[in-house]
Order: sequence, then C-alpha cells, then structure tokens
Amino acid sequence: MLTGHHDALVLPAVVLDEADEQRKSGIHLDRFRDPIIVMRPYRPQLMFRLQLTLFLMAATIDAAPRQFHVWATSCAHVPADIRRGRESMAKPILQSEGLIKDAPAFLWDIMVDVGDLSAHQYPPGDKDGRELIRQYQKMTKHRREQIYNLPGNHDAPYYDHGPGSWIRKWGDPMGENTKFSGVDPKRRPFPVEGTWERYKFQAGNVIFLMLSDRNDVPEPVGRGHSRDRRRGGYPAGAVTRATFNWWKQQVLANQDKIIVTMHHHVLRDTTIASGKGEGNPRYHGASGGAAGSSYLYYLIENEDPDNFKYLEDAHVFEDFLDEFHRKHGRGAIDLWIGGHTHVRGPKDDWGDKTISERRWGVGFLQVAALTKSHGGSFPLSRILTFADNSDAMTARVYLHEDWYEDNPIGFYEPADIEWPLRHAFRASAPIKTLPPFPAITEVVRTPYLDRKDSRNASAVFTAAKTPDRIGDWDSLRDGKFNLTAQLNKLHHLPHNSPTVVNDSPIPAGKSLKFEGRQRVRIGSIDMSGWKNLTVSVWIKNPAKIGNMRIISKDDLGTPGNFVLLQNKPGTWTFRVWDKKVGKWREASWADGNLSDGQWHRLTGIVDSTAGEVRLTVDGKLGAHVPWTGSQLDDSDQTDLVVGADSGKDKFGHTFTGLIHGVTVTPGI
Repeated sequence: MLTGHHDALVLPAVVLDEADEQRKSGIHLDRFRDPIIVMRPYRPQLMFRLQLTLFLMAATIDAAPRQFHVWATSCAHVPADIRRGRESMAKPILQSEGLIKDAPAFLWDIMVDVGDLSAHQYPPGDKDGRELIRQYQKMTKHRREQIYNLPGNHDAPYYDHGPGSWIRKWGDPMGENTKFSGVDPKRRPFPVEGTWERYKFQAGNVIFLMLSDRNDVPEPVGRGHSRDRRRGGYPAGAVTRATFNWWKQQVLANQDKIIVTMHHHVLRDTTIASGKGEGNPRYHGASGGAAGSSYLYYLIENEDPDNFKYLEDAHVFEDFLDEFHRKHGRGAIDLWIGGHTHVRGPKDDWGDKTISERRWGVGFLQVAALTKSHGGSFPLSRILTFADNSDAMTARVYLHEDWYEDNPIGFYEPADIEWPLRHAFRASAPIKTLPPFPAITEVVRTPYLDRKDSRNASAVFTAAKTPDRIGDWDSLRDGKFNLTAQLNKLHHLPHNSPTVVNDSPIPAGKSLKFEGRQRVRIGSIDMSGWKNLTVSVWIKNPAKIGNMRIISKDDLGTPGNFVLLQNKPGTWTFRVWDKKVGKWREASWADGNLSDGQWHRLTGIVDSTAGEVRLTVDGKLGAHVPWTGSQLDDSDQTDLVVGADSGKDKFGHTFTGLIHGVTVTPGI
C-alpha cells in the first residue's frame, strides 16, 4: 500500500531503466523523486510506454485500502415501538440500504446486535419473535446471516422455560432454528464457534468474542421461576464463571489478533452511567439489583436453581484487564462494545462518563439504543470502520430520527472518534451476495398489532394537524379550558376529535365524549419555572382499560412533565417527572369504582412547599408521594393533550368515557 512518501513508490521497471531512455529520448526521471518529464522528439512507442507508466502510478496512488464496516446496535425493543407504529429494526435497516427518503445510506458488512430485541417486563414470546423476523425480512441488500445476535436482559425467559430459549429460537446465534430465525450456519460470512451463551467468529484478523447476558436464572440475578411470575427487567448484567473463563482463555490465546468483546452491558466505570448506583433511577429500574443496574454486575458460580450461587459486583473482567495492562503496558483487548443504557443523545454525560471512553488500554463504546418508545431515547447506532493495513479504527454515530437538537437523520459528526488498534487490520475477502433469507425460513406477513383485537393503549392513531386551543385560558384565575365551547363553534370537527354531548356535572352543561380513538390537542404551554401545579378534571363512565390517559403533557417513551391516567384497570394515577432524582413520582388510588355511571372529579397536585405529589378523588385525599423538585421540568416542551398522550405525529393511550371541566393552574 502506498504510504504517501515518495521513497515508498516502486515504479515499473520500464521507467526505472532510465539511462538508456534518457540517451535516446531526452526523458529525464530522477529516481525516488517526483518525475520531471522533458519532451523531445515524439516517438509513439515511447509515448505508449510512458502513458502506461503514468496510468499504473495513478492507480497505485489513488487505490484506497479496502474497508470493513461493523454496524453496532442495541436495544431495538421491537414490541414497544411497533405498538406506536414505528419499526425500530426495519427502519434502520432500510435507511442503511438507501431505501428511505432523506436518510443517507451507509455501508455495513456485519451487524453485531447486543440485545434487548424484546421490551416487556415479563419474558418475551413467539409473537415478539415473529415481529422481529418480519422486520428483518424487509432487508434486500444483506442476508440474515450477516447479523450476529446476543440476548439482553429483556430477552430472557423464566429459568424453567430453558436457558436462552427465546434468543436461541429467534436470534439464533448458532443457526439451530433456521425455519424461525432465518439463520443458516452454512451461509454465515464468518462462521461461528461455541454455544449460544458464548461464541466467537473471525473477520480478517479481528476476532469477535460474543458473551450472552444471563437473566434466565433465579432471583435476584434473573427473572426467576414462571410460577412466581415476577415482573421487571432485572437490568443488572450477569455471566457465568464458565463464560468468564472461556473469554479469558480466548483473550490470552489470541494476542496476535485484534480482539473485540461484545456483551449487552459495559463494564463498571467505563461509559456513561456505568458507576455503582449511577444507572438507577435515571436509566434503569431497581429489580434484581439497583446498584449494578447499568453494568456487568453479577458472576454466576452455579446456575443450578437448587444450589444457585453468585457474586455481586464481581468485577472479574475489570480486574483481569487492569492486571494485564499494568503488567504488559498495553490493553488485553482492543474494544468492548455494549448497549443497555439508553443514552439521551450522543452528547449525553452522566457520572462524568460519555458514550466513548478508554480504560486499561481498551476502548469502550456505548451503542444504545434503536428504540424510541422503551425508556426514552434518541434512536442511534454506531458504525465502526477498519481499513486494510491501518492500525486505527473509526467509530461514527448515526441518528435514525431527526429529533436530536434539530440534527437531520444521518451521521452526527461531533461524535466521530478514531482509536488505535493493537495491530494493523488485515481485511478478509469481500462478502458474496446471497438471497436475504434461506428458502426454508417462514415468511412473516402479519404485523405485531392487529388493531381489531386491541382497543386500548396499544392502538396507535395518526394525529391530525390542529391549531392550539388555549383559547381564553387564564392560568392565574381558574385555569379552565373551554373545550366544549370551542368545539361547538366549529362546523367541521377536526379528524380524531371527540363529540360534544349534553351531559355534565353541572345543570345544562356539556362534556366531551371519547371513544378510544380521539384526543384534543390544547397546544404548547411553557411550564418552566412553575413551582406548583394543580390539574383537575371531571370524568364519567371511564372504560376499565390500562394506560388510559385523561390529560397529558408527556410523549410516550421520553421523560415528560405530567400525566393523569388510569394506568391499570381501576387504578388512577397522577404521575409527575421529578428531575432532581430522574424518575416519575406516582400518586395512585384504587379504592373505588369510578365507572358507576356518576360524575367524579380527579385532581392532581404538585406542592413544592410541602414536598409532595397528591391525588384527590371527589375532594378527598387518595394518595400522596414525596416530591424533591423545586419546580416542574418542562425541558421536553411537549403539548398539553386531553384524551391521549402528547405524541406529535401519532398518539396512543387513548381514553374512553366522558370528560368535563379540564383545569390547569400553577397554584395549589
């Protein structure tokens, strides 16, 4: 390869035999320097030889080294997004293949996905797997076997359903279930060796060590037994002692190669929020171990449920990497790639750590997340580029939506990095083109959600473009929105608007009838600086359906402002985002029947002076919880909406029943 220095340039022999040619033609070439050409008498044969020489020189100089592109992804949470009408796996794939307008295409030879393909607080099922494959089957320029999968914590079953049973069927690293997963091991561009729990493959002189998260074990490490039906993601990462020993052996045996380790989690004190206690509550729940919710926390010594043994905060990987680095003065591996923590954009910084960090001579990359609706995220992934004969690697962030600080879809250049490698990269042969899926794989045509079967929060509707309806709202006086009067004045109601009916808690009054398909967008109200808040509304005959919003200033999947809703049948909740601790404060009441044909008044209160969030029902205190914020957080600037969530283009969590007398004020 040309290095850019003239002393590395080897000219064809026909030119370097210059003495004879100079005598005959007057062409002067100074060896090892830029050729200086002086033309004397024209000779056709010599001119042909000269032109050929210059062509070969130009080809040598211009030929770029062959590159190998690794697309690193995590946390698609496919079910969560498809319920909102977004294909969190298919859309990025189609963007990469140049099949979506205004989304720059990008190259990838392999995709390495570190898990959380599912989204539930309970184990995933075949319905989730079929939706994943349906979205994979939209690819046209790559084959399924170019995707190498690992399970995340949400992809785990209960342990009595079989270790790794869901990922083995649908992610299928070893190609055991081609009919369902589409993975034929004979079609892998780089064959795998090992088991679903720990496997490796090699591309050129890069060896990938793939480690599965083990959430399919007894509590508190994993989800436990199906008879207990525990709810929760159990976010703290875990591997077995056998997996660690295998990894260590592979690292020591492959020091002559570039080594990339992949797990759903990063290691402690590496990338964003990976310190002890930093993940919860800002990014992760508390089930199974809040302290280690954001990194690889557990080491399983014995996974037998009858003799289950484990170590908390084991840090065996960290200790090995630290010792190797101190002993040899270099990193034991080149890269560790993880996901799990859904960063709030490529500039996110928590615990004085970012999405790209180096420790123990190793580069650590955070690549989450592809989802928008699970836990809140600005959908992104990362593309790693290795160039032949280069001892450096570049990593770029690709934004899959145009929601982050007004940046367009595509590469976010401020996050570009270049990191050294322990060895120069040697590229493998180009990957041959094959059909995207093996012939025996079942074709999945039915989307995850059939709206005819589900009239609840899972249904998603397209939002009509409507003007603000703030009207004559006076926040300092009574805070009322005269919505019925405003809608009554219109000759043609906007699409998805409720109807006005003659029924209300006051004589001769009117109310709005919602039938699970409508909402009223009030518009943008800036609540920044509000120290207190009172939200009040009358309701009648609400359906007994979970996740049914009365009034909302929150878009699903992002930390919002507040929501008043029925989050489970018969349970009414006033939910407010407490920025100081980074979590929702929820005051919930479930001690009565509000679907009894009578009007009932719900009031949610944020009282910063008293330090609490309250919910009253018909004037009586129903519930109260602590509040540590000094004022409301309205950084998302979402719309105020009645009857659904605050989504800009699509909405869900729709209400069924009558609503009257909505008021919102900054007082108590």
